[in-house]
Amino acid sequence: MSQKATLIVFTRPVEGREDEYNDWYDNTHLSEFLALPGVVSAKRLKGSPNGPKAKEPYIAIYELSDEPANVVKAMNAAIEDGSMHMSDAVDLASVSMSGWDPI
Repeated sequence: MSQKATLIVFTRPVEGREDEYNDWYDNTHLSEFLALPGVVSAKRLKGSPNGPKAKEPYIAIYELSDEPANVVKAMNAAIEDGSMHMSDAVDLASVSMSGWDPI
């Protein structure tokens, strides 16, 4: 599968729940997201204390073989049917997604 696009998701944990957030992201969410059609790979990054301060301290980068809108639609369907489990340790106000095309 060749890469068609990249989906970047910015998030932060709810105050005081960073360990729970990271456990959910690493041990539940990434594998469930990778199971979605059109998702090729995933990785997470945390903002460096030695660089410019990011608005949100965590990002997830998903390489896609489909359009980001189609993957987000599949994600929403998986949340609705219960095959993707969300965590209330994620500060929903912090969630921001953007799709990127290779050049």
